[in-house]
Amino acid sequence: MGKPARQIARKHHYVPEMYLSGFANEKGQCSVIDASTRKPFTVPPDKIAAERDFNLIEAQGIPPDALEKELGKFEGVIAPGIKRVRETASFGENGKDREDIINLVTLLAVRNPRKRRDMDKLFTELFQAMVAMPFEKKARWEAVVEGMRAAGSWPKDAPADFEGHKQFIEENKDRLKPHQNFHLDMELDQLTQMYPYFDARRWRILKAGENTGGFVTTDHPVCVHRPADGINYGQQFAPGLGLGDIDILFPLSSKVALIGRFEGEEDVINVDKHSVASFNATVMGYAMKQIYAANDQYYYARQAHQPIGRGSTLLQDPNLKTRED
Repeated sequence: MGKPARQIARKHHYVPEMYLSGFANEKGQCSVIDASTRKPFTVPPDKIAAERDFNLIEAQGIPPDALEKELGKFEGVIAPGIKRVRETASFGENGKDREDIINLVTLLAVRNPRKRRDMDKLFTELFQAMVAMPFEKKARWEAVVEGMRAAGSWPKDAPADFEGHKQFIEENKDRLKPHQNFHLDMELDQLTQMYPYFDARRWRILKAGENTGGFVTTDHPVCVHRPADGINYGQQFAPGLGLGDIDILFPLSSKVALIGRFEGEEDVINVDKHSVASFNATVMGYAMKQIYAANDQYYYARQAHQPIGRGSTLLQDPNLKTRED
């Protein structure tokens, strides 16, 4: 008998399970609010923040789940450091665990469905505009053909009629879009490009005190916030990561969170219920559609003159919306 075919991993987490475990209760379950279905539910971390074939590679000689496997190994390398920071609210002796935190933040900021959809839309429009451009004028098309013939790249005896090619492009350009491999390659390249932006920040560690309800996270955990804007629950669009007047907010567990700034100290502060609620409000505002917590007893700040919100009544809040687009 031959060897059985190797099973290909098809369910790919865009938010690592090891990260989500920091927002699970003592039974290993996460309390989830889904804005798209308007329903709460409780599941283990391996059941959320995943898409089919999100990391799938299509290349000859390479297993389709090769990247998924490598990312799993990478997450395994940084997981012990993440766990230590959660438990100690410290980067450790000589900041030895800081790099693991920065790697995790970078990974989550660069590789997520929202950003991929944005890039897909951008490059789809760009590619379609590029193929349509030669047909805006007949003279332009003829110049393109002449240039390709001079370069030896136009097939011999191939037709070059303007109307026929224009019709073909008009009928088929909507099929032109970036391949999955294009996105994967671009995201991997951006990991090294974006790491210095996060590493250059000074990361303050926040410890949630007793009776604060704890921190929450979402399916888009890395959040950008301009402090001068105040509480921004419901914000969908963010200023740039490299701007000096914005903070990076990153919940690490129910008890520990981080704020990255270009100035200040890398210290540890204890935060009260109102500070945690304000932090949660911004984090929730960046969710695509799901909010994760250890239970439904967390707090979040609401708009001016409105009472503080509670996770147990979040589904009744009109600000809770799907923000996938």
